[in-house]
Amino acid sequence: MPEEEKLVNYYSCSYWKGKVPRQGWVYLSINHLCFYSFLMGREAKLVIRWVDITQLEKNATLLFPDMIKVSTRSSEHFFSVFLNISETFKLMEQLANIAMRQLLDNEGFEQDRSLPKLKKKSPKKVSALKRDLDARAKSERYRALFRLPKDEKLDGHTDCTLWTPFNKMHILGQMFVSTNYICFTSKEENLCSLIIPLREVNI
Repeated sequence: MPEEEKLVNYYSCSYWKGKVPRQGWVYLSINHLCFYSFLMGREAKLVIRWVDITQLEKNATLLFPDMIKVSTRSSEHFFSVFLNISETFKLMEQLANIAMRQLLDNEGFEQDRSLPKLKKKSPKKVSALKRDLDARAKSERYRALFRLPKDEKLDGHTDCTLWTPFNKMHILGQMFVSTNYICFTSKEENLCSLIIPLREVNI
């Protein structure tokens, strides 16, 4: 593995090599999905580049209710017995999507340096890269929801009510604050949506 490769997170799981499960760890880095196991003198290794993955599936079978299938052009790989399969699968999808966008844009991954540094008491398992990816995903959903420019970064959101003078009602929803906008969307779908550019706000 290249020295500059950055680990995002890792999870305990089983990798099915043939019909035999190998208990070990799956490591998710910026460019690779890796698995390593060493039990009873037997070693199992797997390294797959995200750009080589053609499909990711979260399957449920009678034998294993939680299983992740990773497909490439030439092979299929199965992982099971995750403590948190939803978190693992979500991160896999995110890293695979980032790798494909980088391949299309011919750009490398750059960590967002605008995020505040982690406190010393923060859980060690939550890496700075994982936190960065989570923040990017939230900003992407925010931009898509309100159709904002692609460089807009979400700072935070909170539950609130909006007073609408035209019908004199309080509407439950969420307020979002970003670099250049304050936005609101109602909890009831399509009831109310509001976008306020901060340049138009006078305090």
